[in-house]
Amino acid sequence: MKKTRRAKKKKRIKRKTTLILIIVIVLFSQSICVDLEKSNKVDTVTSKVLEKNEAVKAQLDSINLRKDIYSEYYINKVTSFMASDSGKGKIVFLGDSLTDICDWSELLNNNDIINRGISLDTTDGVLNRLVEVTRLNPKKVFIMIGINDIGKGRSTRSIIYNYKKILDFIKENSKSTTIYVQSLLPINKDILKTTTKNEDIINLNKELVKLCNSYEVKYIDLYPLFVVDNNKLNPEYTVGGLHVNGKGYIVWKRAIEQYCN
Repeated sequence: MKKTRRAKKKKRIKRKTTLILIIVIVLFSQSICVDLEKSNKVDTVTSKVLEKNEAVKAQLDSINLRKDIYSEYYINKVTSFMASDSGKGKIVFLGDSLTDICDWSELLNNNDIINRGISLDTTDGVLNRLVEVTRLNPKKVFIMIGINDIGKGRSTRSIIYNYKKILDFIKENSKSTTIYVQSLLPINKDILKTTTKNEDIINLNKELVKLCNSYEVKYIDLYPLFVVDNNKLNPEYTVGGLHVNGKGYIVWKRAIEQYCN
């Protein structure tokens, strides 16, 4: 009897031990599967990031820096922008000399603002270097470009065509970025000797309004804030008839500061 009881007890213990081992093996297998799944997800995310970085690098390498096309100043500015990653997720001011001249972060008391203005730039120049801006995935982009295009004799139609490509590129490559298009400012031909026509500036601004409406982009109309009789840039806000002085930038600041937070 005692031997029979011992044998039965051993069998029970063996069955329990076997069951425990089975449970441990199952749990261990599930743990391995979960870890593998997590690992695969991490590998997938890492792979996507690397692919995106490679794509951005290829786009950066495609920026045209030929000396026979672009000025030394343009090349120096673009390459210095490319050397920095500190602007990621910030607010970008993009444009020509009117943007370039101002220290926007100081004017608006906002350290999250970076300046991507280049003197004498055009819509072509902005398109050429735009990947340097979108790679930063900026929170917001404020654009003012086109006065130098007009000065070079380009038609409103061709400038708007480039604007469309600018907006399309930003929307495609930096989807979370909020875009603001600012009107061109008037010029003062009593001071500035130029063939640029006031009518061309007005017409481009009108077309920009239509473009922004179609793209559901915010248009900021600065023109009325700077103009006096006969479509002239207010002489109080300029020295040379094209660029604005400190007083002018304060007017500009008041018009946009509500959008810069």
